[in-house]
Amino acid sequence: MTRKSSMTPSRKSIPAASRKKAKPAQTSTIPSSGSKGKVSAMWAGRFSGGMSPAMEKLSVSLHFDKKLYREDIEGSVAHAHGLFAAKVLTASERDRMIAALKGIQADIAAGKALFSPSDEDIHMAVERILTDRIGGLGKKLHTGRSRNDQVATDFRLYVMRRAEALVGRVEDLQRALLEKAKQYKKDIMPGYTHVQQAQPILIAHYLLSFFFALERDKSRLRHAWWSAGEMPLGSGALAGSAFPYKREMVAERLGFPAVSRNSIDATAHRDFALEFLGSLGCLGVLLSSYAEDFVIWSTSEFGYVKLGEAYTSGSSMMPQKRNPDSMELIRGKAGRLMGAYARLFTVLKGLPHGYDRDLQEDKEPVFDAVETASVCLQVMAEAIESLTFDTKKILTRMQPALLATDLADILVEKGVPFRDAHHIVGRLVGEAEKKGVSFLELPAESWKAVPDAAAVKKLLTFAFSVERRNIQGGTGSKSVTAQLKEAEKMLKRVG
Repeated sequence: MTRKSSMTPSRKSIPAASRKKAKPAQTSTIPSSGSKGKVSAMWAGRFSGGMSPAMEKLSVSLHFDKKLYREDIEGSVAHAHGLFAAKVLTASERDRMIAALKGIQADIAAGKALFSPSDEDIHMAVERILTDRIGGLGKKLHTGRSRNDQVATDFRLYVMRRAEALVGRVEDLQRALLEKAKQYKKDIMPGYTHVQQAQPILIAHYLLSFFFALERDKSRLRHAWWSAGEMPLGSGALAGSAFPYKREMVAERLGFPAVSRNSIDATAHRDFALEFLGSLGCLGVLLSSYAEDFVIWSTSEFGYVKLGEAYTSGSSMMPQKRNPDSMELIRGKAGRLMGAYARLFTVLKGLPHGYDRDLQEDKEPVFDAVETASVCLQVMAEAIESLTFDTKKILTRMQPALLATDLADILVEKGVPFRDAHHIVGRLVGEAEKKGVSFLELPAESWKAVPDAAAVKKLLTFAFSVERRNIQGGTGSKSVTAQLKEAEKMLKRVG
């Protein structure tokens, strides 16, 4: 199938399933003979004895996969249309089934306690509730469908939707950075390498470095959306459905841009989820890196930035403390996001072909990573909006040695080979360090190797240094203005 759709970021979130304790309900399970466990209705014809209580505890996944209720029900609604097209359901049966499914979805969203202790997962829970409500017709829903392709469809749909929502969160952060960059587009700060003052830069240039890095995170999330965008329904357990199932029609209803090309691939593989977690891991590392800057710069030793009170905390013992907890927590959550990737990678490593029950472990790391990344992005965006730079203090902390590279460049312009220029300037800085002064304060005798030393000294200012770098992507004011315009264009693009 040709992929027709494009990904458009969405801010909509999935209502959380009710956390209320479910009341016991009538179940579709069959008591076993001489066993404490029960036999699931799914395979009651094959088994006479039930699972042990410990095995039931190991097997049940409803407590976490109920997050997929919306995707599961919408998948079942689309499947009902597919069964009608395949002449398995009549029009009236389809309509009755779909109405009941939508009623179940509304009830779960409203927080009604519909689940039973006998429900193994969200998929069987929905089917049981459906059968309780419309009788034998509910048992027709699973025709031509396996839990293997059903689960894979639900999970892919979940990843697609959360990738869209997270792109929206990233764009919220980018907007905050863009506005802050406009606010400080004329202000200078020291740029760092190795956490040592290196060269003067505009504060806006620094903030835009965060903005453009986030653009690549959006690209990774969008690619994860496309990777997840192949609908598995119709693949059955692994060999495909035996019914004339119109897969492309069902895929279009669900918003999938394509159908899977191979039924084994569709049901067995979770590389799309791994890619999604990888993109969130990269995002977490980026957020952590800038959070680290803000933690350091908010210390009294630096005093460059101040976060809004809502994004800081105090101390239970020391009254004077104002801690940058928002940034510290974001920094710490990066490990959680990277751990989710490692967790799923470990599950998938070495699985044989076809579906295996190990894949029940694919969802929790994704659920956790989605919630973690979403809240980190929201807090980072709000914290950036609240953040102020103390530009006067920053200027007092800027060391004249930041201009050493500019002096070397000027010497090159005067015909001195760069390596010789580097040596001359390095000697000046070293001498100044020994004397405890700025290299600009050294006597004229120390500057003998510099042609027109007096005139050169007058040139060496932080503003001069910045404006020498108006090359595309540089920190000069013209370059930064161009970057601001490009950033605005990026946020206006759709899809």
